[in-house]
Amino acid sequence: MDKLVRDLVPQQLAAKGVAARVSRYDDAAFLEALRAKLVEESVEYYAARDDAEAIAELADVLEVVLALAAMHGADAAVLEEARRSKLAARGGFRERFRLMTDG
Repeated sequence: MDKLVRDLVPQQLAAKGVAARVSRYDDAAFLEALRAKLVEESVEYYAARDDAEAIAELADVLEVVLALAAMHGADAAVLEEARRSKLAARGGFRERFRLMTDG
């Protein structure tokens, strides 16, 4: 196995007696690992079978998004401001509009 895991996972594995080697990503590799993790977590959300599982997977997606924002020099407040700016300029998804075009 070679994958990005949450900060407490190595400690939790050690407590269970599971032997695992741990190293740290450099910035470039960490960014790529986070990008891959976002896809992984999004797929897990897509496969969720009920609301509780969906919420748990969305929490994982959010954690990855916040880590990605930090890699790009932003915190949750900056990310929220960018979200609000896009909301004001383009709206959200409350209306559930479905756009269809001919051709």
